[in-house]
Amino acid sequence: MSRNTFSPVVALCLLALTLEGYDLLMYGTVVPSLLTYEPWDLDPATVGVLGSVVGVGMLVGALAAGSIADRWGRRSALIAAVALFSAAMGCCAIAPSPEMFGTARFVVGVGAGVLMPTAASMLIEFSRLETRARTVALGFVGTSVGGIAAGILSLWLVPAFGFRAMFAAGMIPALLILPMMVRYLPESPAFLTSHQRPAAAQRISTRYGLEEAVENSDGGPKSSDRGIGALFTANRARVTLPFWVMTLLCLLVLFGVATWLPAVMRSAGYPLGAALSFLLVLNVGGAVGALGGAYLADRFGIKPVTALGFLCAAVSLALIATTPPIAFVYVLVLIAGMGTTGTQILLNTFIGGYYPVSCRTTGLGVALAVGRLGAIVGPTYGGLFVAAGAGTSTQLLAFALPAIIGAGVTILIPAGRSSAAAAAVPTSSGPR
Repeated sequence: MSRNTFSPVVALCLLALTLEGYDLLMYGTVVPSLLTYEPWDLDPATVGVLGSVVGVGMLVGALAAGSIADRWGRRSALIAAVALFSAAMGCCAIAPSPEMFGTARFVVGVGAGVLMPTAASMLIEFSRLETRARTVALGFVGTSVGGIAAGILSLWLVPAFGFRAMFAAGMIPALLILPMMVRYLPESPAFLTSHQRPAAAQRISTRYGLEEAVENSDGGPKSSDRGIGALFTANRARVTLPFWVMTLLCLLVLFGVATWLPAVMRSAGYPLGAALSFLLVLNVGGAVGALGGAYLADRFGIKPVTALGFLCAAVSLALIATTPPIAFVYVLVLIAGMGTTGTQILLNTFIGGYYPVSCRTTGLGVALAVGRLGAIVGPTYGGLFVAAGAGTSTQLLAFALPAIIGAGVTILIPAGRSSAAAAAVPTSSGPR
């Protein structure tokens, strides 16, 4: 890969997304502790709702991401997002009531909602076309790394100190990462160009080895290529709507499984330590799926690999429902992680690579905002099955079904690339 693959943009996005991944995916590790926390006396449905409010916040943040990035810059949006959700994690750690806890979780979601589309847009802009999926995956694998860290820490912190320690641990690394972002994270050349700062944009483009000329990065920005309306012009509607459905279904399965897997496996007779270790393996699978899937996508095309990811999630969850031997369960949970978190990371590349720079953050943000409906529904969806007394097999099959539908929608995506995407390939500076 070229030198810009390993630029500070990738490294800092990786660190920021690791924090976000921890903050979002650690919730499943504290569900058993919340259910037994006597001062709050929470039932499964309420715990599910508390898991879902972060999705509401992410919806709000994702919808606002495009406007924030366009007005203040992608660099400022990334830094502010990390500061916001990290401070909210500290508030979760000291929340005196479920209501305050839920409010802080909502704010975590707002920050995360701004971060994800903005980071994806930056990673795509600072990548080469032929290695785009791998570059984005390298940054977004941080979400799985954060989940892995949550799984490892939960094995010690939750039994010893309870759920509050997990939230406190999510805030501390930001004290180191935020100063690094302020010092080393560059601004988007496309943003600088759109704000009449072409010289600064060119300096950054040259410094980080961006081969595509800044002024040609999206074929020339036009007012019609900005805002939500741009997602439905230039024959984009036929792909925009399926992207929304795919993201919604993927995040429903991802957040539902991440929230309820430890509790479901605990109800199946596994001890707390083993149930929490399944969540750790799930996140390892997400990292493997992100990097492995990105390599396959760069080689064979992102559409078939994304469909395969959905099918991996569906088949693995359905097989876990058959209660196979424990060693096989670990393998299946690993594959489920590949098909959930790994597939969502591929979707970020799929969506971002389709739209031009002028509406890329908006396209990603709106798709992720619609997807947050799935993140909202997922934990509550699983909580309703638990509260109804459904068996382990029924709960797992309930999450396999939307994954199957997601694979079908992916297969139906029209072949070929948009005119905007085609325009993103430079004609004067070689392949990007």
